[in-house]
Amino acid sequence: MDMATFKARLEQLGADLARWPPAEAEAALDLLAASPAAQDLFAHATADDLALEGDDVSRRQALIARTRAALGRDD
Repeated sequence: MDMATFKARLEQLGADLARWPPAEAEAALDLLAASPAAQDLFAHATADDLALEGDDVSRRQALIARTRAALGRDD
């Protein structure tokens, strides 16, 4: 996946990789592992998604958990 596609998917689908088609989510994870610029875009998209959850703490925690799991950070 190139950066332009990654950015477009973040804008369309958000940072919750569970909403992405599986093959694209895998490609995004590969890009995130290799690219600090992709990591920066992902961090901003994640912050935007969290802001959209508002004060609903359980939804925010669920989004964080799904994101950590997708990134292999279940610790």
